[in-house]
Amino acid sequence: MNRQQALQQIIAFGEQRDTAVSALAKFGWDPSFEVISVDSQALILVLTKYLSGVIDADDLELWANFIECRDELEYSDIEGYIYALADPELMGGISLANIEKMLTVLC
Repeated sequence: MNRQQALQQIIAFGEQRDTAVSALAKFGWDPSFEVISVDSQALILVLTKYLSGVIDADDLELWANFIECRDELEYSDIEGYIYALADPELMGGISLANIEKMLTVLC
């Protein structure tokens, strides 16, 4: 699995995300990385996984923190949502009601 494939698995909270995390750990810092966009569709996919019980609030928070900390990821279109998910205690928490509101605004 290359860097891009690993990042895509994590962005989509794909079935191979654990393998992807391990693969990313093997890659050193590469200043010539290709930027990958994380857009509202990716966010909607992950929020839907939370609402359907595929992932929990801790998974969602970790995912948002991952998005924030990777230089290869560009997420300016959804920055406010990522901030809220990465710092839930500052933003009212992650709950079914809050995530449903986010999805309503996004869709």
